[in-house]
Amino acid sequence: MMKLKMKGFLQKDFVKSFIICFLIACICFLPFIIKGKGFFVLTNDFNDQQIPFTIGLHNALLDGGISGFSWDVDLGTSTIDAYSFYEFGSPFFWLSMLFPANAFPYIVAWLFMLKFAFAGVTSCLYLRRFVKDSRWAVLGSVLYAFSGFSLINMLFYHFHDAIVCFPLLLIGLERLKEKKDYKLFVFTIFLNCFVNYFFFIGEVVFLIIYYLFRFASKDIKALFKDVVTCILCGILGVGMASFVFIPSIIFVMGNPRAGAFKGIIGMLTTTLTDYMYIAKSLILPTETMTSASIIGPQNFSSHGMYLPIFGLVLVIAYIIKKRDWLSRIILLCAVASFIPLLSDLFYMYSAAQMRWWYMFNLMVVLASIKVLEDPDRKAIKIGAAVYASLIAIFTIAINVLNILNVQDNQWIIDSKRFYLGVIVAFIGIIVTLLITLRPVINYRAALATVCACSLALLLNTMYVYKTCDWMGYQAYKQRFDIAKQIELPSEQFRLNDTMNLISMTAHVAGFTNQTSTNTNSIFEFEDLFDYYHNVAGMPKNNIPGLAELLGGKYYISFQESNGILIDEYDTDLGKAYLYEKSACPIGFAMDSYITTAELKSLDVNQRAIALLDSVVLDEADVTDEIKNDLEHTGTSDIDFEKSIDDYVVEHTYGSVLGFTKDGHGVNCATGYDKDTYVYFSIPYDTGWTALIDSQKTDIIESGGMMILKVPAGEHSIALNYITPGFRVGLAVTIISLVIFIGLIIISKRREGN
Repeated sequence: MMKLKMKGFLQKDFVKSFIICFLIACICFLPFIIKGKGFFVLTNDFNDQQIPFTIGLHNALLDGGISGFSWDVDLGTSTIDAYSFYEFGSPFFWLSMLFPANAFPYIVAWLFMLKFAFAGVTSCLYLRRFVKDSRWAVLGSVLYAFSGFSLINMLFYHFHDAIVCFPLLLIGLERLKEKKDYKLFVFTIFLNCFVNYFFFIGEVVFLIIYYLFRFASKDIKALFKDVVTCILCGILGVGMASFVFIPSIIFVMGNPRAGAFKGIIGMLTTTLTDYMYIAKSLILPTETMTSASIIGPQNFSSHGMYLPIFGLVLVIAYIIKKRDWLSRIILLCAVASFIPLLSDLFYMYSAAQMRWWYMFNLMVVLASIKVLEDPDRKAIKIGAAVYASLIAIFTIAINVLNILNVQDNQWIIDSKRFYLGVIVAFIGIIVTLLITLRPVINYRAALATVCACSLALLLNTMYVYKTCDWMGYQAYKQRFDIAKQIELPSEQFRLNDTMNLISMTAHVAGFTNQTSTNTNSIFEFEDLFDYYHNVAGMPKNNIPGLAELLGGKYYISFQESNGILIDEYDTDLGKAYLYEKSACPIGFAMDSYITTAELKSLDVNQRAIALLDSVVLDEADVTDEIKNDLEHTGTSDIDFEKSIDDYVVEHTYGSVLGFTKDGHGVNCATGYDKDTYVYFSIPYDTGWTALIDSQKTDIIESGGMMILKVPAGEHSIALNYITPGFRVGLAVTIISLVIFIGLIIISKRREGN
């Protein structure tokens, strides 16, 4: 009996999708896993962000809980704010929590295989609703799981969570319309919102388009009822995810990287290179972000559309054959891709970079399998001819641009790889015709061909990404092994190292600089030095005195030096050493101030020294009390001849005592002989609460950092942290969950009756 049940289960279409997609991914990943002895790395952002961020999030949750503070994200950032765009809501991350944090590089490849497999499952569950023979849904699930979007975005491991969960959102809407059953729709809204707020915003925009093209009725009353129902479901679903969603939105609204609307006229067009890159991504097999053969050597946008073997042949055939909701959605998405005003709308004009194309991909896959199930051979021939013509026209155009040296750009960088891609696309057209023009399409042959092509494309993508790694496997593994051993002698100082991997694996405060979600006050601090970058934090060692100001006392060296040796580590590549140098503690007394305008009037290389001399305050924040308590230092009053070491010694004597920190905040003590202003090199946001002897006191913002006025005598100080918006979000989540559970109970009782 058990065997029969198991056999029946294995025959289910979505189970077949899981097995096929997992096996394809497994075959591709295994050689790299074996070569790395279980330790899997890829390149660039995967190594610099995805691996350390997952380890960092794991450690942060154990240290400070959901609403805590992560000391190893730049100079420190809210855990939710830092990681909700990345993996905070990922089901695969929570699965990884079953393992030690530092085991992640050894399990990430297997989790990636599961992501490909579940992308197959969820897409199959959606696609099978539109075909009579669910076998085509299985084939379509392979196309979706290994589409160009999935492959090019291997660099961004967390993008694949959205690829997995999005089809469920459409299933929820379909079920709502078919059976008037809102429960699944509400749950899938919650799931997608929780998984990633950024992608969820784009999914809402797409869902509106999907509803209007697929379900919108001319009956105004029915349309109004549908809209109200969808809005109520959306409110309830988002409400259930509000403990993450509300803090994330508060954070994004204050983040200068969020982007802005640039005006209708300015967003109607884009650059020639963008047009060519979009066209190339639509019609040719996807390359990697780190190594492109044409237009530019690198492009970290998420342009990827190519379906294994079929490309656009079948979708063009579908559009020729059908004039229905699906063809209209596909045409709209295609047009929108070339118009920033429409394309960037998916993410509220926050540099969409085609990161909504996985939704477009699913529609293209649906059209393709519908043609495979019910082939119109004339339409397929026309589709093949049109697709071949588009490839030919594009190839000619890129050669003309290259020959004429338009815009002084090298349009063809690697001709061999470019023409290989063109050949692969043409071979795909031929194979598509061989498959579809038979009297009866051989499903097994079609599936086997798609699987083989998917495997080849994935293997090639991984190989190219691996060859583009800026740091070799051994050097990366060496730093990981060192980080696992690091223990800083004092919590009151930072590790002077900018590599995410080291600080986050060691779970220590550092100078990590490769993140786009550090706290917003860090931008204010960096602006003091006229620095801005959309991803990389300001190098702390390039400006005299800055690393010392921020407590960068400890540093790693791979050679012996004359510094004070703290520890040494054996690695496969030789010894590494932990040294210390002079640096200010986190939390020290200051007796003067300089205004922001005065500070910025100095040369950039003098500004950190000025901050060692005086705290910085906006003119509007200088109260009468501060004027009475602190001496005003003008730019001419600062002694730039005074050594940085002298400042450090001075501030070390003025340090707070008994300093400890964790994910909940800071505790320390003071014993000054007069009322004193204490500067904490900790990024400020409204989540901080300061207590002196358990009595709440005001925090003074100082160029993105914090100052406290501490009375004379012995006192205890507590800086407690809870992510802004978390309490409100949690309350909304609890209320929404109670309502949802109540509605389910009522619904079950009605069904029982």
